[in-house]
Amino acid sequence: MRFATDDGHFGLIVTPAGSSWDSNFFRFQLIVGSVIMGDSEPCILGSIMPRLQNLPRLEDPRLARPHVDPAATMSVLSSDAALNDPALLGAAESLDRWSVRGYIHGTTAVVLGEPAEPPDGSRAVGVAVVPLHDFESIVTWAVRYWEDVQRAP
Repeated sequence: MRFATDDGHFGLIVTPAGSSWDSNFFRFQLIVGSVIMGDSEPCILGSIMPRLQNLPRLEDPRLARPHVDPAATMSVLSSDAALNDPALLGAAESLDRWSVRGYIHGTTAVVLGEPAEPPDGSRAVGVAVVPLHDFESIVTWAVRYWEDVQRAP
């Protein structure tokens, strides 16, 4: 199931792994800047969902304009331990090959991501800056779906 903004710039893909898997296993991917991040291998979402529901509020002025220079914003987040740890969104195994950070700044939610090991050494950082209400709605509906599927007989 895909939960996303109308323009497809940000979203979550949450799909049950299927009958051969335990009901706790789901395919989980993030859509960041219209790019699907994460592999399609089943994983348990017990860590990532609460993390998405509780993004940290980071009002550091260096994080105010991530859409202008996503690589610089990712660099600030990665290099400052006080920002990196709260913003880190690697709690799902499907994101193991990705470096993903998320935070709330003002009235927006920001999610940035890049391959953990870019193939050509370049830093192509994807960024999604989403009105907080839209972000919360997408995450809420994805969490409800995930919880409902786990409870189904």
